[in-house]
Amino acid sequence: MSLYSAFYSGLSGLASNANALNVVGNNLSNINTVGFKGSSTSFSDIFSSTISGVSIAGNGDPMQFGLGTQVNGVSQNFSQSSFQSASSALDMAIQGNGFFTLQTASGQQVYTRDGSFSQNSNGYLVASDGSNVLGYAINPVTGVLAAAAAPIQIASGITSPASATTTITPGVNLDSSSSAGAILASPIQVYDSLGNAQSLVVTYTNNGTNPNSWNYVVTGGPSGATITGKGSSAANPGTIVFNTDGSIQSVNGNALPTPPTTAATTAANASTDLGITWGNGAAASTIQVAMVQANGQGNITQYAAPSATSSTAQDGYAAGTLSSLAVDQSGIISGTFTNGQIQKLAQVALSTFNNVNGLIQAGNNAWTQSLASGSPSIGIPNQGGRGGILGSNLELSNVDVATEFTNMILNQRGYEANSKIITTTDQLMQATLAMKQ
Repeated sequence: MSLYSAFYSGLSGLASNANALNVVGNNLSNINTVGFKGSSTSFSDIFSSTISGVSIAGNGDPMQFGLGTQVNGVSQNFSQSSFQSASSALDMAIQGNGFFTLQTASGQQVYTRDGSFSQNSNGYLVASDGSNVLGYAINPVTGVLAAAAAPIQIASGITSPASATTTITPGVNLDSSSSAGAILASPIQVYDSLGNAQSLVVTYTNNGTNPNSWNYVVTGGPSGATITGKGSSAANPGTIVFNTDGSIQSVNGNALPTPPTTAATTAANASTDLGITWGNGAAASTIQVAMVQANGQGNITQYAAPSATSSTAQDGYAAGTLSSLAVDQSGIISGTFTNGQIQKLAQVALSTFNNVNGLIQAGNNAWTQSLASGSPSIGIPNQGGRGGILGSNLELSNVDVATEFTNMILNQRGYEANSKIITTTDQLMQATLAMKQ
């Protein structure tokens, strides 16, 4: 073999170490890139033909000379990195396996660990390059996910519909030492089917026929409203009778059993239903005045203390507009509305691959699938081996500075050593040429 082989061996070493330095440089330049995964270079040697046509030494061992080195592969490190809290509720990080699934403007599907998401002018959830984030819409009534992943859209004008009041839960004490005719007026705000706030008043009156007996009447509502049922007027008052310990004995003649049961308690509550026709275009309401809880405990007591309303509660609410968003560990995006309601709007999709190292880097912190990676398995987080989601967080680059600096030194020394091979070989060739002079 000629000295030219040494030239080529040194040249291959220069090229391979230069490529390795390029990988290190790319890693370090992306040390602050969200979701970036560092790469490492591996080398393999190059075998030449045997020397002077002799392939086996006298002892039978093969005689071969190498022609240098080559880059055998550049593999990415997909290990989990650390997280950094973010100010945006739509920023997300994946804890575990998987990639966010994006759809570019051209319709191509790409995959990323960079969860720097925001909404565009049309309400679509997009990545920093404008690609749409894929996920599953959630039916606001049934809560069922859409069958196929599609770009997530959350319109800014989305509203939470109003809900009419169906139950009033008073928290009242009626003074056991009060005289006949004593009155406590307890106001409460309710909502009709259109979300209008309506004012009702529950008036409790010591009826004097029994020291432990009180009447109640519900009045109010807008002009033109009519109320029907037990406790709807002075002519048809509801009645509460208390035990000697201050607890409720009966409501409207329906005795509470001892110990109370759910069925009997429900029957006692049902006897307090009121029908209200609002007269303002809203649907008629049936409102239950819950004198007792499901476990039989009374919401109204009669103790020797001043008659007072300690609390009032009802289950209706007005219509509301979207005020904020949040993302949970399952990737569900929920909206909080101005009426206090929380509604599930969509769920982010994650994709996993049999061979993540087979993915092709596509730029913009994204990868595309290849034959080596296999097809993506798209689904919801925390299922099928997919990781969970951390809302208001971002995954940092997993590049380790100390490791990269060490690799840089090793590649630099390798490059310098191979340059010495070339200069030394050059000197030998010059000495050979000088033999003729």
